[in-house]
Amino acid sequence: MPPNESEAAVFATTSDVDFYDILQIPQDAITESSLRKAFRKQSLKWHPDKNDSAEAVEKFHLLTTAYDVLSDPATKAAYDNARAARLAKKRRNEAFDLERRRMQADLESRENRTKRAKVDPEGEFAAAFSRLKEEGARLRQKREEALRAAAKEAEEQAAKEAEEAGKEEIPASRFTELDRTVTVKWRRKGDGETLDESALRKLFERFGKIQDVVIRKGGGEKKLRNGLIVFESIVGAHAAVRDALNGVNPAFKPFKVVSWAAGKEPDISGIRLDDHGVQGKDPPINPTPPSADGKELPKSPRRAWEPPSASNDGSKKVPSFGSFNLPKSGSLGSQFSKSQMAQSPDYESITLMRMRDAEKRRLEEEIRRQEQAAEDGTE
Repeated sequence: MPPNESEAAVFATTSDVDFYDILQIPQDAITESSLRKAFRKQSLKWHPDKNDSAEAVEKFHLLTTAYDVLSDPATKAAYDNARAARLAKKRRNEAFDLERRRMQADLESRENRTKRAKVDPEGEFAAAFSRLKEEGARLRQKREEALRAAAKEAEEQAAKEAEEAGKEEIPASRFTELDRTVTVKWRRKGDGETLDESALRKLFERFGKIQDVVIRKGGGEKKLRNGLIVFESIVGAHAAVRDALNGVNPAFKPFKVVSWAAGKEPDISGIRLDDHGVQGKDPPINPTPPSADGKELPKSPRRAWEPPSASNDGSKKVPSFGSFNLPKSGSLGSQFSKSQMAQSPDYESITLMRMRDAEKRRLEEEIRRQEQAAEDGTE
């Protein structure tokens, strides 16, 4: 049983009991009010009137002693000094025990190695030889991996240099964004009232991929709305200008204008892509052949999209691309390769546009010949 209050000072310097732990209060945060609060809190749990167990009596006496010791400054100072010395001694003992155990383990390990060396020297030699063998194998594998990595890097570098040496510069497209832009105008009323940017994109995507669609807000014309459609390729813009208003598709009925935003079609008449991709001058296009009496065949008001008529035997004529001037074989002075021709961004565009224009001219000439023949037959 702990001493009474009169013996609190002596008990404080000789007891191993931690009063801070009993009151459950930290040493560095103790104040007079916090000490009273902690004592009351623990008293509610261990007071003999609240708890009639033997442990409660012992615990309450310790609580009372702890409060008496810590509430008196002089007694608290003596207790803190004794407690600090006790904790320091405990730490030294623990450190000593740890060092002693380490030294003991090291001594036992050396003794065991000495015993094994005396008892089995051949086994020790075999173990050392095995370790050296494993180390040699590891170093040899590391050296081989380094050689393989260096050889692979040299191969990749050689391939990269060969690729860069054989790479040829591909010319940039001569067509600007304005060349690929089409301006459209349509009636505000009727079907044109619901046309927005999404609808325009969906409608004109049949001619080619579209980069952007812009509808001008407001507009000067009261009856018409207008917008701009930027195609990714000039081929799409060319097809839209040529075919949108040909009267075949009723979806384009609201449109009054589908034309080049620049005001005129991009000029490709002076560009020739030969079999090396070299740009030069086109040979002149053959003029429309004259009629039998030497007069030029009259131009027809019919639209170019009308299909050709059937021949005398009732079969339909197959479209001919004879009027399209095919490129001549390679130029000796060309500094470009054939692969560059295929990679040129303008090669396919210009070729498709010329094929379409050539077929359009052929159909117009065929229609004029048929009309002239019909006129000659009626005379």
